[in-house]
Amino acid sequence: MLWIVGSCNVDLTVNVESFPAAGETVLARESSLSIGGKGANQAVAAALWNVKPRFIGCVGNDPWGKRVCQELSRYGLDVSLITVSESHPTGIAWIEIDEKGNNRITVAAGANFDLSADQVLGNLAGLTSRDYLLSQLEIPLQTVESAFEYAKDKGAKTLLNPSPCVGRLNRLFSLTDYLVLNERECCKLAAVSSFFDEKEKVKSFFFQWGISVLVVTTGPSGAFVFEQGGSINHILPPAVQVVDSSGAGDAFLGTFAAWIESGKTLEEALRAATVSGSLACTRRGTMSSFPQAQDVLLQLSKTPL
Repeated sequence: MLWIVGSCNVDLTVNVESFPAAGETVLARESSLSIGGKGANQAVAAALWNVKPRFIGCVGNDPWGKRVCQELSRYGLDVSLITVSESHPTGIAWIEIDEKGNNRITVAAGANFDLSADQVLGNLAGLTSRDYLLSQLEIPLQTVESAFEYAKDKGAKTLLNPSPCVGRLNRLFSLTDYLVLNERECCKLAAVSSFFDEKEKVKSFFFQWGISVLVVTTGPSGAFVFEQGGSINHILPPAVQVVDSSGAGDAFLGTFAAWIESGKTLEEALRAATVSGSLACTRRGTMSSFPQAQDVLLQLSKTPL
């Protein structure tokens, strides 16, 4: 079983020619509204592989919260573990996409920060040693730490996507089996100026906490995989025309978690995740950009090992 503890938001997306400078106003060429949040996105991406993750999140008592639950149900997710906050509205993410497909994202957490450790632990009662728990950092850090500590006590495996990079994460790293992050996040956390020039320093920094597997995604350069006591493996992505990269990371994480939970090897899971993330860049949106399983499998069949 795959469990996901994370955020769920309403995404407001604008497409611009270029990002505005400080004090500058620009006109958007188009805009859209959809459901997102790293937790919800990764749960949907996993569900596309016929994995039925148990998703734990929090929305506001408002029309957007109802819409979040309706949309996740449409993807086949069980929304019974999503709690409703009376204190804050449903979270909102402001997403800007430039003409090159680059993105900038600002999140107002709202009800996501009302997801308490007690609520999560109550909903994790069915977790077993055969299970996997995935989380991110758009919910309170203490909540994620408590969930991971509970999972480790039960013998389950933990997967962390430390995005956004907030607070001191040493304790959380010590509770993490699989750490998946992008190049920018990696450099910030490991205090290096260049991931490509300082891979050994990166590896030493993260592995000091007992992490088993470190995955660093680098956009068009693919994913680099470090295993505790092993060598570095580099997974190259297929060449694609980038339209919108905002859904790539969550497509990668959801696919990776689904394949690992299904018993696939680390390399198999990473190759599928890399293809999924790449194909997500060819479509607009977040959830709407996630490729179907058959599209990923078709691309994998064309990719030499």
